[in-house]
Amino acid sequence: MLLDMGFAGFAGFVVGFATKRVLNLFLMLMGLYVISLMWLASKGVVEVHWTALFSLFKGMFEGFTQFVQGLIRKLAFAGSFAAGFALGFKT
Repeated sequence: MLLDMGFAGFAGFVVGFATKRVLNLFLMLMGLYVISLMWLASKGVVEVHWTALFSLFKGMFEGFTQFVQGLIRKLAFAGSFAAGFALGFKT
């Protein structure tokens, strides 16, 4: 049992660490995308419907949240995984 808890903690740490890095990269790219759209809109090249764009982003983040919640719910040793995830996300 102790070995399973250790493995779950390690797996949670690795997944949390990787999630944080991927999320940072994704948010940086999304920021650059929005800034480029704002610049193109200011130059008159494109017309952006900001309400529709932000509702699309909101839907993407809700889907990601539901995925993570479902993943944690399905793990048998969720306590160790969550602790490792939190530690990995913090690092």
